[in-house]
Amino acid sequence: MSCQRDQAVCPTPGRLPHGKVESLSRSQRDLLRLYGIRPVKRRGQHFLIDGNLARWLAHRTMDLGTDVLELGAGAGALTAPLLAMGARVTALEVDHRLCALLEQEYGESTNLRVVAADLAQLDWRLQLAAVGPRPVVAGNLPYVMTSTVLFALADLRERLAGAVLMVQKEVAGRLTSVAGSKEYGVLAVLLGSLFTIEVIRQVPATVFWPRPEVASAVVRLLPAASWRESEYRDFRQVVKTLFGKRRKQLGTLLRAEYGMNNEAMAELARATGVDLVVRPEQLTADQLRSLVRALKRRERT
Repeated sequence: MSCQRDQAVCPTPGRLPHGKVESLSRSQRDLLRLYGIRPVKRRGQHFLIDGNLARWLAHRTMDLGTDVLELGAGAGALTAPLLAMGARVTALEVDHRLCALLEQEYGESTNLRVVAADLAQLDWRLQLAAVGPRPVVAGNLPYVMTSTVLFALADLRERLAGAVLMVQKEVAGRLTSVAGSKEYGVLAVLLGSLFTIEVIRQVPATVFWPRPEVASAVVRLLPAASWRESEYRDFRQVVKTLFGKRRKQLGTLLRAEYGMNNEAMAELARATGVDLVVRPEQLTADQLRSLVRALKRRERT
């Protein structure tokens, strides 16, 4: 197993002072201490230190498949139980210190590939293809990268077996929110249109080091609805446009954004059954999909 590079630099690890350790039984805090690694605040690093939770996450990931793309592998809290259960893991990590740790501790496994990569600049198609035909995506997502990752998964939905992700509790609430609720927005509409999303566990801040100021949750995403790529692109563009002014009435937005007159809007309302006095945030994903189809039919005539 050799360390691979994406956009970031991954060093070839040298002999570390303590020599080889038994990472599967050693605590994450001890492991990080031995390597002299402390969390980097600007990267939002919070290391999972609860071994029972890590094993539970590995089981839930393996329920979906054995080829795993792990995001933000850190010191291997999830990597280790995945390997122990027979998964083939591609572990992405931006921190070169942690890349070296992963190589040193788990490098004997032929089922592990370590890739130094920044999720903000990742070639998602390339990495997914390297893992397997329909891999599972798993990991603990830094808050600043959550939307980037989720929208990338949306674009690559047909290449995935699913995802098991630890996110901030607030994000889990947004993902599973319903039309008309305060949390409902673009994230819920787009991801909810493509995946069956379920919160499968609440996670307290105490399982991390350092302890974050917020609680987390584990969400499972399973590909659901099938879309033509062109239809999804249209849907995504219209949803983002409408939710950019989510509190305005739909009729007002259709007039301003799509140049529709009263007659055209009345025809659209009849065709879709959508009330033009509602706001975008009150429409379900199915209603929005019907609306987008009607808009695109109008453009073609």
